[in-house]
Amino acid sequence: MLTESSNQLTRSPVQKAVFAQTKKLRSRYNRLWLKEHILRTIGMSVESTQSKRLALFQELGGRAIAQGGKRIHVPVVDDLTPPEFHARFVATDTPVVFKGRASGWKSSKWTAAYLAKVASKETVRLLAVAPGEAKGKPGEGRNVDYQQIAKSMKEGGDLYARFSGLLHQRPELIEDLDLDWFRSMSGHGNETWGFFMGGKGTATGLHSSIAPNLFYQIRGKKRWYIYPASTAPFFKPEVKGSPYFYSYVDVNDPKTWPIAEAAPGWYADLGPGDVLFVPSFAWHQVHNKTASIAVGYRWMSLKQGWRASWIQTLLAATCSNPPLWKAKDHKDLPSLLDSIDY
Repeated sequence: MLTESSNQLTRSPVQKAVFAQTKKLRSRYNRLWLKEHILRTIGMSVESTQSKRLALFQELGGRAIAQGGKRIHVPVVDDLTPPEFHARFVATDTPVVFKGRASGWKSSKWTAAYLAKVASKETVRLLAVAPGEAKGKPGEGRNVDYQQIAKSMKEGGDLYARFSGLLHQRPELIEDLDLDWFRSMSGHGNETWGFFMGGKGTATGLHSSIAPNLFYQIRGKKRWYIYPASTAPFFKPEVKGSPYFYSYVDVNDPKTWPIAEAAPGWYADLGPGDVLFVPSFAWHQVHNKTASIAVGYRWMSLKQGWRASWIQTLLAATCSNPPLWKAKDHKDLPSLLDSIDY
């Protein structure tokens, strides 16, 4: 039987009411989402299906907003054993902050200048993925080097390396992390790394991925907004036949988008040494409150993806833009994304 993942978030009375009162509508939305995806894949008209899907989005928003809900803080712990972590948070698709867990790692000494020097021969593809920013056409991204990004951070510019494959390009940097801890907590060895480095005020819009993530904040501060996978219909994700799901809803702007607070969700503020667990297919939007350096440790788990969102697992498994087999092991996500109409 297909059921929604049961996470700790649903313990709030208001959030329980939102989930209960929108369950049938969200199920209808998901069926239309899947239908539109299939129609697009085989080259048939989606106009009628899309119209019905977007009408449901409006109705869902109205019902959720009427409840007057608020986002709650992500749970915070000092540390957990792998079995405790999986039982309390992975199995319930609930995010958690490991407060200061990585404060003593060698990587805590990384600076923008140091990384620019280490990566002096590397570049990163910049992407149009800020909140509300229109996605560019394939090939419209541009490469910059890490010296340029470090300079931009110092001068208050807007250059931001997102999802960079720097740790695959410079694997010696991994030696400054506690790889054994990451692997013991994930329970998987099929890891990929994402690297993030940008100035104050830079951000990444609302998106979702099948890969769970242990996100390590090395320098600076970030504000995270996170929503369980089952809230996807509240955000009318774009239907592009891609395993990279995103929405133009800006959840940092609840005046324009009141669903940002009304949809059951969490928020968290990360500082140096904090590690955040982001469950499979959890929707998230991230803002750099200061200049920031961070690393994401991801792994692929179809089991965790199916439990969190069977609909998005099906969408990802049948995607063609690019196929999941091509995307899942790609070591440089920015260049891959810039090559497709995602």
